[in-house]
Amino acid sequence: MNAPTGAEPSPDTLAALFEILKSFNKAGVALTPGTRFSEDLNFDSLVVMEFIAVVEDAFDISVPLNTLPDVATINDLAIAVEKIVAENT
Repeated sequence: MNAPTGAEPSPDTLAALFEILKSFNKAGVALTPGTRFSEDLNFDSLVVMEFIAVVEDAFDISVPLNTLPDVATINDLAIAVEKIVAENT
């Protein structure tokens, strides 16, 4: 998901995602907003689904599966999470 120009996720959302990712970061990759799930963290489809389930629980949301192809980086996911949270309030 490409953020509109100037759109940045909140530091709190990024921090929460970084915390969740600690247990999924088997390679010990340094996490940044630009860290890519498949290329940098080597997530396969099963790991992605497990990770998304934890994210959904943490933020009390449901991430539509059609959103996932557009989410390549932690920043992309943070923006998507914030959009879903905003839509649910």
